[in-house]
Amino acid sequence: MTNGSATASAHARLEVASLWIGKELDWLHQLCLASFVHHGHKVTVFYDGTDVAPVVPDGVDTVPAAEVWDRKAHGHGKAPASMVSDLFRLYLLKQTPMMWVDCDVLCVQPLPDDPFHIGKEHGGMVNGAVLRLPPESATLNQLIDWFEDPHFVPHWLNDAQQAKVDAAEPGNRLETAFRLVRPAVGPRALRHTIRAMKEDNHLRRPEVYYPVRGVYSDVFFNPHGGAEESLSFDTLTVHLYASMIRPFHTKHMPAKSSFIAQYAREIGFDIAV
Repeated sequence: MTNGSATASAHARLEVASLWIGKELDWLHQLCLASFVHHGHKVTVFYDGTDVAPVVPDGVDTVPAAEVWDRKAHGHGKAPASMVSDLFRLYLLKQTPMMWVDCDVLCVQPLPDDPFHIGKEHGGMVNGAVLRLPPESATLNQLIDWFEDPHFVPHWLNDAQQAKVDAAEPGNRLETAFRLVRPAVGPRALRHTIRAMKEDNHLRRPEVYYPVRGVYSDVFFNPHGGAEESLSFDTLTVHLYASMIRPFHTKHMPAKSSFIAQYAREIGFDIAV
């Protein structure tokens, strides 16, 4: 189920980071973080929305998010958490050597230290749950320039949506776009910009980062299996799409024969529901 050597070679592995806003991480998100530690990656969780760092698995560091990007100082103090996450990862990539991973991404094998880590889902949408762009990336720098402009109206929205964003006060336009179309600041922005900047040759196939569609995320908890067939030798991560998983699965102990329970045993993670 997992490949590659584990923590003994941590010094040679790419550093990965994520952002957590609000309450404590549940066991599923902790399992995901632990999976990267297991495969030898240095892992940092930046946190926001509280002065107290969340409880994280052994081997994971915690750092206040404001040390990279202070959302309040940039006028996004009241922005939705997922929008803050979309923005934070851009500054993380620009200012640090770390690679971004969402807290609901499992590491299947060690991530190579490549300058670009970006891929498509089934259906063609670009997803930013696993993301690395070099600091000099035209895509990265263009997105930051656009999003820092208080007058900017995302031109990947349709005409009616753009009109609504344009009617908003400068400084509130980006949040207006997000509230109209939730992926507007994340996946849609990435897809448009990486094409416009002609860096889309770096996009990887769905099986590399997103082998299972989000609508099928419950398959990871199926006691009869079914998830393994979607993984290949090229699969580096599995995005669990936690928001699409039925609450029952995260509130109850998964079946021993399920993909998620087998994975937890394999890396020595104790599931505590």
